[in-house]
Amino acid sequence: MLRATLWPLTWFFAVFWLAGLALSCPFCLAPPQTFAEQFQLSDFAVVAELVRVDASGGSQPGRSLLKVRSILNGKPEDLQACGLQLAGGIVYPGELTGQSGDLFLLYGDRGLPQSPPLLQTFSLSEGSVKGGSVAPLAEPAGTATTVSAEPVDWTENLAISGLCFGYLQGLPVRSRPASERLRYYAGHLESEDAEVAGDAWAEFAGAAYEDVKANRDLYQPAQLRAWIADPLVSPERLGLYGLLLGLSGDRSDADFLRERFVDGGTGEFRFGAEGLLGGYLLLTGESGLSQVEQDFLGSSGRDTMRLALAQSLDFFRIYEPRVISAEQCSRCMRRLAAGRVLRFTAVTSLARWGDWGALPELMRLADAELGPIRQVSVVEAGVRGQQGASRFAGVRPILEFAEQCLRAGSVEQSDSGVVMRPSAEQMQQAERFLRRVRAEHPELLPAAEPEFVAPQ
Repeated sequence: MLRATLWPLTWFFAVFWLAGLALSCPFCLAPPQTFAEQFQLSDFAVVAELVRVDASGGSQPGRSLLKVRSILNGKPEDLQACGLQLAGGIVYPGELTGQSGDLFLLYGDRGLPQSPPLLQTFSLSEGSVKGGSVAPLAEPAGTATTVSAEPVDWTENLAISGLCFGYLQGLPVRSRPASERLRYYAGHLESEDAEVAGDAWAEFAGAAYEDVKANRDLYQPAQLRAWIADPLVSPERLGLYGLLLGLSGDRSDADFLRERFVDGGTGEFRFGAEGLLGGYLLLTGESGLSQVEQDFLGSSGRDTMRLALAQSLDFFRIYEPRVISAEQCSRCMRRLAAGRVLRFTAVTSLARWGDWGALPELMRLADAELGPIRQVSVVEAGVRGQQGASRFAGVRPILEFAEQCLRAGSVEQSDSGVVMRPSAEQMQQAERFLRRVRAEHPELLPAAEPEFVAPQ
């Protein structure tokens, strides 16, 4: 019985958890952690210049000596306790790969006190460097000699360029509104430095749509078209750039986006082109949706196209109902539910939207798939239920939709309007449908899987 109930519960929580989920960029892949987020996870983040590397020998482990060039994160009391300061020297455990003068981003946390104290900083006097191999620094050589009572546990390092160093120094503080911070990252989306460009994209991918939209005057259509047209553009950037062009472009940009939905070589919908579709619909609205339905839902349409359309409908229903109305989104999503491949996705969205008016259409789909009514016993169902599971794959989402309709009817309307209550007539329809289907097709009952009974 446990296995029998897990799937419906999972479906239920997925529907209503997603309803309250504050989505980030709707057409972007899940972003990695940004520099700013990583700073918050460590006590310290510093940029340091490599002075020298002491190779391991005998019982002495290898270590790297660096000079602090910038402190990007750290509370004053923590910095003081660990002896970290500008132009001060630090010791990183292990042998860093690089040349004297190379820059590294280091992350660290306050460690446990050592007995005897572990040397974490060192004297950066001229005598500490042999042969004058260290390139001159902008700061004068200091003599910051400190033995830390609370050593630093250096947890991670990243070799960075001077360009990345400048980018890190200019990062806006997290206390500023997100929409303002995005203005800084917009100028670095196509940086020559891969670390910088990746971080700027991740900031956009993790931003709320309203914050991205608030900067629509900042995006330059000509620049975005050039980036989208680049044959080497990555899929994750393609989705973001399509969305930005939809926010900032005009009708000519809509035609430009539509021409790039499909890969010219394979005829397949391009990976990452969901954002191109979203941008196109932002510019064309319901007239564009009609054109997309002709292209995507006809005989030449691909499942990848229809999945992208379902994703776009979710976006417009939640974020841009003035561009494409809720009624048009529901009408189109119901068409997608008619196909078996995307039925689970489409029916899940309809339930999340509280579109209980779709029940009669979904019931007709279920009846058409179930075929002639056959009375079967529970014993027979237990045998055929395993063999014919695929036959009912298109029916189960509809049964779950009806169950969600009944559940939603017993939940009070929330302030956010997430749970849409069905009418009394819709609840009666759902109840009659469930009772009839389960009576005629007991192989659809969760109880078809035998319950384990412990020996008495």
